[in-house]
Amino acid sequence: MYRQKSKIIGQIQSYHKQVAELYYGIYEKIEDNGLKSLIHDLYEHERDREEYLERHRKIAEAMDCWLDFPCEKLSDQISECFKNLNLGSDLKMENLLKIELHFDDCLIKFYNILASENALSETVANIFYYMLKKTRKEQVILTSMLANSGTSLHLKLSDQSI
Repeated sequence: MYRQKSKIIGQIQSYHKQVAELYYGIYEKIEDNGLKSLIHDLYEHERDREEYLERHRKIAEAMDCWLDFPCEKLSDQISECFKNLNLGSDLKMENLLKIELHFDDCLIKFYNILASENALSETVANIFYYMLKKTRKEQVILTSMLANSGTSLHLKLSDQSI
C-alpha cells in the first residue's frame, strides 16, 4: 500500500518522542544529581533525532513523495519496542545503557525495513540508509560504554513505578 514518505517519517518521529518522554520520566524521578545529566543527555539526543527527521519530513511533504510500504508493519515494530521494558526502582548504569541499546536495535530494524524495500529508489531511500548507518555507529559507542560501565553505579529512582 502506498504511503506518503512524510507520514512514515512522522511515525519514526513519534517513536523518538515516546523514547524521549520515557527518559524524561526517569529524569524526573532520579535522586542522584550527578547522573541526572546522563539521562538528560539521552532525552536531548532523542529530541535531536526527532528534530532532524522533522526537516526531512517537511521536505518529503513538499515533494509529495509516496512509497509502497505497509505502515502497519512499522507501527507493529514500534509497539513491540515498548513491550516488556523492565524499569525498576533502582536502575543501574548498565541497565540504562541496555535500554538505550534496545531502542537503537529497534531503530536499526525500522531503517533496515525502510532502506531495503525494493520499491524504494536510491534517492528516496537515502534518508533511511543514512539514519541506519548513524544508528549503527551510535550503537557501537553504546556497546563500548556498556562494556566499560561499572556495576556500582546506580540510578536511584524516588518512585517505584515509571
